[in-house]
Amino acid sequence: MESAGVYVEDVKKRTFMDAYIDWFIRWIPDSWFFCLGLTALVAVCALIFTDMPFYSFSQPKNLVNAWTGSFWNLLAFTMQMTVLLVTGSAVAASPPVKRLLSAIARFPNTQAQVVIVGAVGAWMMGYLHWGIGMMGGIMLGRQLFIQAKLRGIKVHKPILVAAIFLQFIPGAAGLSGAAALFSASPGYLKNMVTAEYKDSVPNFLSLAETVASPAFIATLLLGLAVSIAVCLWMMPKDPSRIEEIEDEFVREAMSNKSEVKADNSTPALRMSHSRVLMYAIGGIGLAWCGLFLYNKGILGLSLNNYNFLFLCLGMVLCGNPVLFCKTIREGLDGSWGFVLQFPFYAGIFGLISQSGLGTLIAHLFISVSDANTFPLFAFIYSGLLNIAVPSGGSKFVIEAPYIIPAALETGAHIKTIICAYQLGDSLTNEITPFFALPYLANFKLEFNRIIPYTFVAVVLIFIVNNAMLWWAI
Repeated sequence: MESAGVYVEDVKKRTFMDAYIDWFIRWIPDSWFFCLGLTALVAVCALIFTDMPFYSFSQPKNLVNAWTGSFWNLLAFTMQMTVLLVTGSAVAASPPVKRLLSAIARFPNTQAQVVIVGAVGAWMMGYLHWGIGMMGGIMLGRQLFIQAKLRGIKVHKPILVAAIFLQFIPGAAGLSGAAALFSASPGYLKNMVTAEYKDSVPNFLSLAETVASPAFIATLLLGLAVSIAVCLWMMPKDPSRIEEIEDEFVREAMSNKSEVKADNSTPALRMSHSRVLMYAIGGIGLAWCGLFLYNKGILGLSLNNYNFLFLCLGMVLCGNPVLFCKTIREGLDGSWGFVLQFPFYAGIFGLISQSGLGTLIAHLFISVSDANTFPLFAFIYSGLLNIAVPSGGSKFVIEAPYIIPAALETGAHIKTIICAYQLGDSLTNEITPFFALPYLANFKLEFNRIIPYTFVAVVLIFIVNNAMLWWAI
């Protein structure tokens, strides 16, 4: 009877989560719909609340021209974000990194230690680069499952996957966060606001002022501690309830070799597999990056320099050109959203900035907040909008034209607003399936198996982030 009671209780929990996912699938469309819907919504709001006409043959300043005239303004940024993703994937999938992760996975001796190692490892990689954090966290998780299975350590699969996925928070909020790198690039912030605010906006904000500040790092570390505590607390106490990784998963993972054997049967193949140029060109690039870091430090990196560093690092770590190109192609599978949607978000930016709608929204924020409360409004608003537009870079393009002026009007520090944006943007990633898909696909899990853990963690981290924004950042 006891086991039956446990079974009934488990069914009820699954039924509740299935209902949540069914509601989400039934009512929440994908990001492409939101991209088009937001374009229409902004256009309608601009038509209602501003004096700019929809279209005019005699007046060049109209909504259609504002939209089409700005449509291709983000091509450079689109390419930057695409390179950010694929270079991080290449580094995480390189043989040396995979061997390192396999060695780390041999250290834990208990289920709790496995969860802690997975979370801490994913946190460290994610803070440095969200692409590495995602791919490296997944690969570390795979190695942890393999080593645990081989050594007879029972690990509840949803708990470990949730613990690793929760470290996408420092990935989205850390050093490679779009808003922070955007702000660190000279001239970007000034170009995001109307002429009346340009003189008051700094030319750039270094990473040391935003996501690399001690207070911000402490905030992310507190989030790490909370996520680990939640996962350990919610770990099944009954061994029979532990859902281990499948034997088939272990067999497939152990037989999957990322090494590409060089084929020297023809001159063309010998050149295609030659490591000489990879090491030479990638090595020269890394040497330049080392000199740059020596002179300016990691906090002086811009988005372009950051991407160049990881491009060269991926070339050297992969070595074999065929393997490197393979990892780049696999990384590109996740970049289609940037290519398709960013031009539309550039058009939205044109509608907001040229119609005066951004100024109206800024005044609305100003009317309900002050220097102390505005960062909290920015944090909450960024998190809510992230559910509809799950892309930190594209969403920042939409928000910046009015949250930066609002910060200036209320007296809030722009660096604090950037931190608030990063924290809000990263937190709600954990309660929507969009960024969970790569994790779920790799471990063959449904979203409803990890949401019970991530939801509790998000609620607690939300409280921690609010407190840190109020007192420390």
